[in-house]
Amino acid sequence: MQFCFFEHHNSKLNTLRYFLLLLFLPVLSTAQTNEDYIRLVKKADTSRRVFILPQSSANRDVKRVEGDLRYPFSTKRIAVVGNEFVLQNYVKTLSFTGTYATLASLNWANRQPRLQQEYAQGINNQYMGPETGTLFSYGPAISTLEYDGSNYPYDHNGQLVAKGSGNGKIAKAYNNGILRTGMSLSNDFLLKTTYLPLTGNPWSLVLKVGQEYDKSIIRPNNNREQKLGVELAHQKKDLRIVFNYDNVSDRFDYSNRNGFLNRVYQYSLLTPVSFQNAQGTMIGNTQRSYSNDADNPLFLLQDHENGYRRHSRNANIKIENKPGRVIYSIITTYQGDETNSTEAYAAGTTGFPGGSLVQRQQEDDRLLARGNLSYSMPRLLDNKMTSSLELNYNYSNLHTHLRYLHMPPEYKYSRKTHEPNLALHYQFDLSPWNIFLHLNNKGYFSNTSRKKAFWLPGGALALTKDVYIRYHSTLSISLSSHYSQFNSELPIQQSQAALNLLNYTLTTLPGFLPINEVNNYTGLQPIHHKEWDLELFLNYSGFNLSFSYFNRQTLHDVVPVISDNTIILKNMASHMNKGLDITFTHNDIRVFDREGKFNTRVSFSTNKHAITSVENGFNYTPTAGLREVHTALVSGAPSNVIVGSAYVRDANHQIVTDANGQPMVDPELKVIGNPNPKFWLAISHYLSYKSLELGVTWQWKNGGERWNGTAAMLDYYGRSASSAIQRKAESTPQAPVAENYIQRADYLRLNNVSLSMKRKFKGYVNEFKLTGFVRNVLIWTPYKGVDPAQPLLDQGNTTGLDLFNLPATTTAGIEATISF
Repeated sequence: MQFCFFEHHNSKLNTLRYFLLLLFLPVLSTAQTNEDYIRLVKKADTSRRVFILPQSSANRDVKRVEGDLRYPFSTKRIAVVGNEFVLQNYVKTLSFTGTYATLASLNWANRQPRLQQEYAQGINNQYMGPETGTLFSYGPAISTLEYDGSNYPYDHNGQLVAKGSGNGKIAKAYNNGILRTGMSLSNDFLLKTTYLPLTGNPWSLVLKVGQEYDKSIIRPNNNREQKLGVELAHQKKDLRIVFNYDNVSDRFDYSNRNGFLNRVYQYSLLTPVSFQNAQGTMIGNTQRSYSNDADNPLFLLQDHENGYRRHSRNANIKIENKPGRVIYSIITTYQGDETNSTEAYAAGTTGFPGGSLVQRQQEDDRLLARGNLSYSMPRLLDNKMTSSLELNYNYSNLHTHLRYLHMPPEYKYSRKTHEPNLALHYQFDLSPWNIFLHLNNKGYFSNTSRKKAFWLPGGALALTKDVYIRYHSTLSISLSSHYSQFNSELPIQQSQAALNLLNYTLTTLPGFLPINEVNNYTGLQPIHHKEWDLELFLNYSGFNLSFSYFNRQTLHDVVPVISDNTIILKNMASHMNKGLDITFTHNDIRVFDREGKFNTRVSFSTNKHAITSVENGFNYTPTAGLREVHTALVSGAPSNVIVGSAYVRDANHQIVTDANGQPMVDPELKVIGNPNPKFWLAISHYLSYKSLELGVTWQWKNGGERWNGTAAMLDYYGRSASSAIQRKAESTPQAPVAENYIQRADYLRLNNVSLSMKRKFKGYVNEFKLTGFVRNVLIWTPYKGVDPAQPLLDQGNTTGLDLFNLPATTTAGIEATISF
């Protein structure tokens, strides 16, 4: 630390300075071993240290010394001022630290449906070209056809005819895939500047900048992100103030809010092998596709009016003071989001013959404030009991303005909430046990809720004990239980427009247009939650084992429903979650002659989620999906069970047939599947040797079912590999029954494999780290489709539904990080 600066140019004065120092050193050496001297060393109010020698006869004429006496290691110069010696230290008052990280990766689809490449467009083994409008691929084998060389607008090789009746040029099985190998590039830079003035109150300034470019696996879809952040912090004794600002901008070439990219993927799979999309997208003024009731995916992608833009701003200031028994903090945050989505279909698109243009704008403004006041009360019971009183107060003011340009109405939502929380904390040191007791009560008040809550009690009790056993190790035991009640509401900034999909069937899906939103969020009861858990934690010599049982009850849950083509919210259901979490970890087991470390984490969890009650008239309410296949709330059943078409069955659960021996389909929709897993198991391994580190993570999901609507459509239109295997001389399309396409969705996934090398340096560069990684490496599953974890139309709450869901990606890349 720097204490005082002097400039002396007089050589005589310099000579005197060193002569006095020579005389003074023996005294200093004696003083440093003097206990009286050490006891009398005091810290001044400023950053300088003042040292006063004892008034002994030996030191009576010694001058007063100001500074750090760790001479000569930290001393830069010594000055004489009146009756004082001032020692100036080497101190860095301005420092710079930071990191720079760059990442490059390749992405590719890891699982896709299996398609047949043998049979041409048509029905009953008869070839029918694109001009006929047929959607099916039940034509003859492509190997039995050839081109006739005619001027044919659908193929520059000519029209397909039976082999021997054309020009002899054998027909090709075209590849109409639209997926490619994607690429991602990102750069992030962080610079931290710290200033330590002589007063000892530090300042720090952090600058964060970054950008990311993503070329997705669907061509030509590219995404970009830019971000900027600033953080300013100042500490003055017990007071700390932090200001933070983040600005993030995202741009996507295509919005998928309306399932646009899923539609592109769908038609790339359904296009017959006898038709090539890449030969052109237009014939005159009309779309060139394999049927007038289907789209050429390249025709959809060539309309670049589509796009998605998001701009987010986040600013917050935190003031925290810890002067003694009273501690307080205030955090104020402003969050602003602007999103603009342009969703365009050109004229001639299936379902939109005149075209469609939807321009959606949403503005979200959120002001959040949180205050915390804590008072530590005096110790009692011979200092064996400590206690504190804590008051928390959360305030939020939210506004959302949502509009579809030239499409009334506009939607304006606002919500103000107040959430006070008063808590008492007690700790009892009753050796060998420590007991912790926590009691609290919350309140919840909102202008969109019709009921105020003044009494939402909660509490926690924990007992801990350390048991000393052989080999000087300690077994730590902790047993705790928590109980809480709280209220919540559906977030007003979260759109419910995806629910419009329930108005569409598999036949009318091409006309899907999600332009209806929730009318309002007012007049509802708050969602009431009750949670209780019991946890046991054991720690011994780096090994940790925890058991946790939880029981969560939700009352008056709010569910969006469609009524008269509008979306309304209703309190209609109650449900319960209960389950078990078991986690085992061991840390830093020495291997490789103690030059390496091995860490493992294993977690096992179950979650049984059931609907306990549904309001009268709302049982079987759909929650996501299509009109004929969806998830629903069913009283007494697990949450979000799959409902769809099923066969009529007798009392012995056998399928009933009609007079022709054909299975009868029940006119009423039935529960046909349960998407909820029985348990999850996750395993992580980390092995290090010197500067190398290897990491591997696994995940096993056991149980859960899924409706494979993609397989149903590919079978129906004759494009699946299974439809080719089952093909007969007379092949006609059969309407799919949803029950036939419920499949197991278990999986074992190798999530991540990474290998890192880390080197430390002395100088301007402190550390360099290079990591190679592969994410979503492998997946083993009985499910016959894309990754069973993929959502329907990129929407939430669609577990258990698959209708041309986009494939997941495997990512391999390299990341380099430099710290300085």
